[in-house]
Order: sequence, then C-alpha cells, then structure tokens
Amino acid sequence: MPITIDIARPRIESVPAEQESAIPTLSEVRLYLRTHGVWATVRKTLAAYVVGRLEWRVTLEDLTQWNGVPLQAGGFEIRAARLADLAAMKYFEIRQTPDVLRRWLDPDFFFFVALDAGEPISYRCVSRHIAHPAVFGHLQIGPRQLFMVDEFTAAPYRRRGITRQLAIAMNPALLADGYQQVVGLHKADNTATIAATRAKNIPTVGTLRRYRVGPACWFTYSSSDVAERLFVPFKRYPQQGESRP
Repeated sequence: MPITIDIARPRIESVPAEQESAIPTLSEVRLYLRTHGVWATVRKTLAAYVVGRLEWRVTLEDLTQWNGVPLQAGGFEIRAARLADLAAMKYFEIRQTPDVLRRWLDPDFFFFVALDAGEPISYRCVSRHIAHPAVFGHLQIGPRQLFMVDEFTAAPYRRRGITRQLAIAMNPALLADGYQQVVGLHKADNTATIAATRAKNIPTVGTLRRYRVGPACWFTYSSSDVAERLFVPFKRYPQQGESRP
C-alpha cells in the first residue's frame, strides 16, 4: 500500500515499496549529468536504484496566505504558460528538458511563467498528482492538496522575489479549483530552496527518507515541531473501494 503521512504524528512505520521508481529518460539523464557532474549522477543513481538513502524536507504551503495579496509584477508579464512560449524557454533548459516543459502544459499541471520583454525568465509549476519519480506510487496527497513540481528563476533575475509573485498570480486559479495546500519535497542538502520556502512563510513540517537495498525499498517519515503545532494531517486519496469524503 502507498505510504500515508500524518504530520500530527511524530513518526509513521515504514512500508515496503510495491512499485519501482520511474526510470528517467535519456534526455533527463544527460541534463542531470551536464548540470551536476559525473560523481553526483553516480551517487544519485546508486541511492535510487541499487543501495542507499534519499532524504527530503517536506513543506506544506497554505494557499490562503496569498489570498488578497496584491500582485507586484515589477514590470514583468506574469501569466499561465502557453504552447507558443516553449520555443523561447532557453533559460529553463539548464533545469528541465523541453519534453518536461511541454508536459507541464497538460491539464494536470498549473504552470505559470514570468516574462521579460516576451522571454520567459522564471516559472512555478504545481501538479494535481505526485510528480516525483522517487516517491511516485508510494506517497499520496489529498483531494485539496497539490504537489510542488518545481520553481526556478534564471540567474540574472534572482533575488527579486519573482517566484513569490508567481505564487500570488496563480493562487486565484488554485483556490477556484478547491485546492488549499501545496505539498513540497526538497532535498535535505538543497539549503537554498529550503531557505526560499521559509522566506515565503512556508514551513518545513517533516523529513521523508527513502531506503534502497537491491530490490527492497521502504520509506520513513518524521514530523517536525512545526507539524505538531499545525495539527493539519496530510490527507490521502481513498484506496480502491473507499469513498471520498
């Protein structure tokens, strides 16, 4: 059974994996190799598919915090991404492959971009489902939760609060569809991203760990003090045969 996380509990029991992680495409492997180097690629491959541990900080974004906050675009155009924008997303190709960016235009995603003189320079993408290969099939989110896929700003435009403005701009569409929270997973050593979430008043509510020893794979979850104060559980989609609330 997929793992269910309740952040009001200090710990949950690990469960054996029933589904292998999705295998990345060749273009995704090449991009990771180019941006992270040989040894980082080897270490991640071993931990994900042979033996090792992967660890993420879990964040929980309350979408109502952006409700009514005025957009301050700072001269940038901020809107939902369009098919015609793909050809101009050169800044994003150091982060994502063109196939992935195109996939984010599907209805399962909310994909917003900030543009400078018509050129996309920053993005924020959230999903209606878990879009993370290392936990797909094992971790579930609730019907009022979204999953944080990725956000990125090109180097010349950083430290201007653009991703915050993207969050504000896309928020009416998320609330209109009934969503209330965004669940995020961030690598434990990605201190810059974790700091950025804190700057947006998005708390880290726990730590998710994934262990691999050959064909065996299991997860554990430990909640943080913040999670215990929030008392807001991660909800899960009902299993087959159950009814939605």
